[in-house]
Formats: sequence, structure tokens, C-alpha cells
Amino acid sequence: KQEQLIGKKKEFKKGLMQRLLNGEVRFKKENGEDYPRWNMVRLGDYLVKHNEKSEVNNQYPVLTSSRRGIFLQSEYYTGNDVASDDTTGYNVVPRGYFTYRHMSDDLVFKFNINDIVDKGIVSTLYPVFTVKNMDSYFLRTKLNEGNEFKRFALAQKQGGSRTYMYFSKLETLKIYIPCLEEQERISEFLKLVDKEIELLQKELEALKLQKKGLMQRLLTGEVRVRISE
Repeated sequence: KQEQLIGKKKEFKKGLMQRLLNGEVRFKKENGEDYPRWNMVRLGDYLVKHNEKSEVNNQYPVLTSSRRGIFLQSEYYTGNDVASDDTTGYNVVPRGYFTYRHMSDDLVFKFNINDIVDKGIVSTLYPVFTVKNMDSYFLRTKLNEGNEFKRFALAQKQGGSRTYMYFSKLETLKIYIPCLEEQERISEFLKLVDKEIELLQKELEALKLQKKGLMQRLLTGEVRVRISE
């Protein structure tokens, strides 16, 4: 039942998120007035590329930007580092900055925000950027879940099996966005749903541990079940 509840909550978020991202569902100002209409913008007008490089080997922790999120590489690969022997010249990712792998074999690109260390490093295959006059969480959701970027990525596919999304190409993407205040309202709402799902998942893990502990006690005979006649 707990797993079903989590599944329903995720489906609820997915459906509502799409309606929020395309402007089908809108928030209102606190005084009840409508926010301004959404505008189509060139993404490059809101992105700021970060060109900082590591100056010495192992200057900062190596990060892994994956489809499941961003992790310390040593934790993602269970204690092993798969980075080069010399990480000098890696791209530096300050806290709150975006990174993503600029190539994909299946048209899926995952944009992540460093929220785990003050500064980390990724290979040069991963561009790093921040935003101005735009909510970071809103943009990340728009890029990862919105239809505009998916269509854009498909249009970049040419010959071969691999598609490239260089930062210079990403800058040319045009998307519809609301004003900054409405972006922040959308982000706040989606974060609340994320927290609800996270809490439900923690409860599920606690139930699984409880079940595992009870099962062990039953198997060892520490707990015995009496059958009534």
C-alpha cells in the first residue's frame, strides 16, 4: 500500500508538473491578480557559462552527474574513483551551478545542480553554467521534464547514434517562461511535492527494515506464532 501511495503521488506530480510547465495551470498573485503572460525567450540570454578549471590534481571532490542526480563519484561507484589519474584541468562546479553531459546515445540529457559540496569537479565533457534572472529549480525542471527541450534535442540529431548538445547550442534554445515571481511559485510547489514523496519513501524504508527484522526473529525462533485451535 505504501508503494502504491508513492506511485500515485509521483503520477500526480508528473501530470501536474507538465500542466505547470506549459502554462496550462497558472498561479495568481497574493492580491488575486494574474501574473503577466508567458514570453518566449532565448535561453542564452539567461545562462552564464562558468569556465573555472582545477589547477592541481584532486583539488576538489570529483562529481558524477547522472540520470539519478548528482553524487560524489566515490560514493556513486561504491568507493572507487573512475576519473583520470590526473584531474588537473577538470571543470569546477560551484554549489548551485548546473552541469550536464554534452553527448547522449538516446537523446536523453540530464541537467543537475550541485547541491552537495561547495565546489566539485567534472570532466570537460560536462559544461558548467549558472543562471541570471531565472529560478534555477524551474529551469532544471523545464529542461529535464519539458517538451521544448526534448523536441530541440531531437532536432540536433544528425548522422550516427550520438547526439551532441554543446553549451553554445543549448544557448540557442527558445522556451516559454513566466515572470521570475511565478517561476518561484512553481518551484516552491514542486519542492513541496518532492518533500512529500521523500517522506513517503523514508516511511517505506522504515517498514522494510521492520519487516526484515521481524522475519529474522521468526526464522530464528526468537518470535513464535501460536496457532489457535
